[in-house]
Amino acid sequence: MSTNYFSPVSPGGQRFEDDVPLTQYALTSLLQSCLPQTHSRNWSSSTGVTTSGDDFDDTDRLVSEKAKIKAFSNESWFLEIFCLVVGVLTFAASIAVLAVFHNKPLPQWPFGITLNTIIALISAITNASLAVPLASGFGQLKWNWFKQKPSPLTDMELFDEASRGSWGYVGLFGAFITITALFLGPFSQQVATYPTREVVSDQLASVPAALNYTPALAGRSGWTGFVPILPMKSAVFHGLFSESGPAQPKPIWPTGNCTYPPLTTLATCSTCVDIGSVMMQYCAEDATNTSDCGWQAMGAKLQSANDAFSMTTFIPSKTGNMPHSNIMKFIFMGTESRNGSAGELRPWATQCTLEYCAQVINSTVVNGKLSETITSEVRNDTIVDITNTMGKAEISITTPDNTSVFISEPAALGIQSWFTTLFTNGSASRNSDFQSLDPDALVVVNLTVGISSGTTYFDSDIIQTFYWDYYEYNDGIPQAMNELATAMTVAFRSFKAAPVYGEATSTQTYVRVQWVWIALPLFVVSATAVFLVLAMISTTRSGTELWKGSALAMLFYGLDHATKVQFGTEGGFDEKKKRMRGLRVYLDDDKNFGNVLRS
Repeated sequence: MSTNYFSPVSPGGQRFEDDVPLTQYALTSLLQSCLPQTHSRNWSSSTGVTTSGDDFDDTDRLVSEKAKIKAFSNESWFLEIFCLVVGVLTFAASIAVLAVFHNKPLPQWPFGITLNTIIALISAITNASLAVPLASGFGQLKWNWFKQKPSPLTDMELFDEASRGSWGYVGLFGAFITITALFLGPFSQQVATYPTREVVSDQLASVPAALNYTPALAGRSGWTGFVPILPMKSAVFHGLFSESGPAQPKPIWPTGNCTYPPLTTLATCSTCVDIGSVMMQYCAEDATNTSDCGWQAMGAKLQSANDAFSMTTFIPSKTGNMPHSNIMKFIFMGTESRNGSAGELRPWATQCTLEYCAQVINSTVVNGKLSETITSEVRNDTIVDITNTMGKAEISITTPDNTSVFISEPAALGIQSWFTTLFTNGSASRNSDFQSLDPDALVVVNLTVGISSGTTYFDSDIIQTFYWDYYEYNDGIPQAMNELATAMTVAFRSFKAAPVYGEATSTQTYVRVQWVWIALPLFVVSATAVFLVLAMISTTRSGTELWKGSALAMLFYGLDHATKVQFGTEGGFDEKKKRMRGLRVYLDDDKNFGNVLRS
């Protein structure tokens, strides 16, 4: 018998039948030395020691501690089941988190933590938890495999590679799960997407509308005894001279995007028509040629052929020769059409009317920019005699939805009075013999605009701006009148206006869950549970010891002596691997070692 083994002697002096390894005996002795020195319950009374209740308690405690140690050791599946439960719970937690935030605004957490970070963390815990039952299952299947039948020794390495997640033994169900689990991370990142949408803000948005306009100042500069307030004058000058586009009201928008219901407001409307067909040439009685003749239309005149452009204005009389809502009529005439060539005689005439009206406007704010569209205009063509109205004949307009807007008579008279001074009749000429109606207001400009070029003489800046608009823009005169009307409307809406409330919307980033990407993680979790159950059933049926992936099992229960001899002592590791390919082994019982791999 080898010196490494001995045969313990029974109390009766008889040796046990089987030899016991020395190392096993040493471990047994070490374990006994660590235990409390109490007598067992089956010791005879001949020892002379009486056992106490504490001895029984200590024994129960040792049994309980041993059961706990066994639960977390290779002698049970407790750890694998526990990790599987953790994996299932964390996967369920990820589903719960996604369900909570689905279609909700993107959460804002401290330290820049995002929802993707949480999902990635939970996915990592799930993956790590599932790796335990997978690895243990592979390790145990390895021993079951060799227990059931002789198999190539190389299968030992294939099982180990599969348990580490490589492309080794892909034929096994568990290997497929392990490979699929590699995609848990990328798939978890695809579950949550972050599109944008427009949402309604709880902050108020409003745009002004004027239901009436009443301000006027008493003054002596006009024939009516009233003058407009300075904001109205400023608005008119902006409409006449600004090149920045039409004036706009100042709505309240707490966000960059707002929508408002249609609003009805007091406004100023302009209408322009071509009256070139009624133009006639007239000549003085002493005229010797046509160059001394001028042009006239509906009471407006170009004084002579030297005049290239003229503006003539008309205001309603007190007795009512125009609709009460009219502010002023303008007739613009010229001898050179903007579509012709310089010096070519092509007379033209346009009549424009400026009047109070009611407008229905759709307003929106997109990306911080206000856009307004006039959907309808309502005018009042009633003719009123204001000779004895004593300032009480307001100009009122009622819309089809019964909304009424008005401007007081003093406010209307103040604007009209100032307009008679501002829009005095005048003309423009490119002839140095031009006789200005008001030499002090004469404007001389070396101007190049459209077909017009050279030194030009203007009666006033107002004449110059309309002259410029006509030759510079395709629809110059109507555009200029529209900008003037818009500026006045904005002035109405800026003075004690009634707010029209709308909705403020903002761009919101939200969470949208693509549930289809959950399919793979769900498969991995479910398949891992099935795989663990199959591994447990296989172990029970084969009667294999529960060693799982323990490296000590290979050290304690490795190849038997006869099999090791076949590899010899010569040759390197690669040489031994070549010999291993043709060798079949199986797990067998051994009276000394318990289990060994035999060939």
